[in-house]
Amino acid sequence: MIAGTGTSHHGALVGQFMLRSAGLDAWAVRAFELANYPPALRPDDGLVLLSHRGTKRFSRGALDVFASTSEHWVVISGEDAPLDGDRVVRTVVQERSPVHTASHTAAMLRLAQIAAALGDAPWRSELAGLPDAVAAAVAMRGDVLAAAAWIEPGAAVHFTGGGPGRATAYEGALKLREASHVVSAEGHDIEGILHGPLVSIQEGQAVLVIAQPGPSLERAREVGDALREVGARVVAIGAAAPEVEAQLRIATPEVDEVLAPIVNVVPLQWLAYEVSQRFGVNADTFRRDEPRYAAAQSKFTL
Repeated sequence: MIAGTGTSHHGALVGQFMLRSAGLDAWAVRAFELANYPPALRPDDGLVLLSHRGTKRFSRGALDVFASTSEHWVVISGEDAPLDGDRVVRTVVQERSPVHTASHTAAMLRLAQIAAALGDAPWRSELAGLPDAVAAAVAMRGDVLAAAAWIEPGAAVHFTGGGPGRATAYEGALKLREASHVVSAEGHDIEGILHGPLVSIQEGQAVLVIAQPGPSLERAREVGDALREVGARVVAIGAAAPEVEAQLRIATPEVDEVLAPIVNVVPLQWLAYEVSQRFGVNADTFRRDEPRYAAAQSKFTL
């Protein structure tokens, strides 16, 4: 199992595809559910827990539940996190912003390294090229400006992707919510968007489609065609972006489909930042500087 919360859960979704492609049986679970509604655990089961800071209540709870039945666990966490020992794999220095970006891409890279070490990963040789691919994606900041201009306060923005790209869509929506505060964003799997959400998408709304070579690409093309018929502003992001009907295409470096989320999430992180800047929002506050939101966040412990 791979467990996490929020962005870390999205990383876990990517990790399950990495491990499966390496020949292992893997499932992503939410840390809250593992802590409170655990499945029947067997002594030979394994857990990879993702936690940026290593302090979240239910991430620690999930680890406690699992560790009570098995010693086969690993934690992926940032530097200086309180968890320690030879089962803790470090990523990057702790980010000051709660809108985690670098720690997310680093955690997915660690998952890829673990999958390659445990199984027969057909993409193993591509790991060495990932830093350059991510650097190329970081340089695409200017490419998202047109998409940022399409997003208005109060508007709904949709993200969709299939397979590993589903996690990228979920994460893109979450980053946009966290960073801009005043935008409503939803993430959908590439099939699920056709089963209801499509009819709620209005003319002029922005929809970002993750387009990566693989089994989901044909459906992504059909989704792009359908969205253009209803008048949505479609942004295709990924190595196969040129193959999707869209008004804006951001073609990222081509890597294996299970590694692509490490690269494709970067333009979406830039998008969240650019939208926050456009609206004059400090993306790093998490609205803790606003009394009502500060009061709301005092009602629970993360």
